[in-house]
Amino acid sequence: MRNRKLAEFWQVAIVLMAFSMVLMAALEYNAGFDLKIRNTFYKGAKYLELPAVVLRDTVEGIFIISKEKEAFLEEINLLQRENIALRLQLNKLREQQDEAIAQAYLPSQEDSNALRAKIIYRHPGWWWRYMTVDKGRKDGVKRGMPVLSGENVVGRIFLVEDTTSVVELITSPDLRIPVVVDDTRDIGVLSGDGKGKMILHYMPKDITLPSDIQVTTAFAMGNFLPGLLVGTIESLQEDMSVGDFTTYKVKPNVNFSRLRRVTILEVM
Repeated sequence: MRNRKLAEFWQVAIVLMAFSMVLMAALEYNAGFDLKIRNTFYKGAKYLELPAVVLRDTVEGIFIISKEKEAFLEEINLLQRENIALRLQLNKLREQQDEAIAQAYLPSQEDSNALRAKIIYRHPGWWWRYMTVDKGRKDGVKRGMPVLSGENVVGRIFLVEDTTSVVELITSPDLRIPVVVDDTRDIGVLSGDGKGKMILHYMPKDITLPSDIQVTTAFAMGNFLPGLLVGTIESLQEDMSVGDFTTYKVKPNVNFSRLRRVTILEVM
């Protein structure tokens, strides 16, 4: 059976070869006809291979995009790591700067004793009113002592325990401080607004104070030394004016969001 099929195959092959030779002999060689046949074949082959070409180009495009995306993500990760490292370095420099500022102004031993303290806690609900430091009764801290950052007023000791103390901030509405405006020498009372700023009361209406004027502690401030920086005037608040006096919004000199350490003074 197998030999019979093989014989039939060769018979068909010989017949096709003979037919091709007869056809070539009858038509002779024609370059134009041959070129048309080839072009037709190539065009047909082109359309047949078009899906494969498109698929190949698509796969190569996806691969290139994937590689570019991978490189892009890697660059983003690198930048994020560098950003974190820079932030850590910046925070360290800020702490060193705060420490240097705090050490730059320490009252003389003739006037007071200075005690360095670290801020250990600030309750979110009382953010602009109180903070807790790591020095207390055992360290000689007493209620009413002024608390500074450099020569800038932070607040005063409000509550004293054995190893910790609570500081009432100058931005607290309950803390009122006698102050003086440096340029005009007008004396007023400063209180916090509970939102990070302060209000300067009892300024004469007949004088308009420009912004950026310094406000410092007055001589009648009790435990506080005179001339300590408190804040700068921001704007007039006419809606809070009473009688012949008006009020101003004051920005504290201390950046409470960056504050890490303070100085507690014991005025002699």
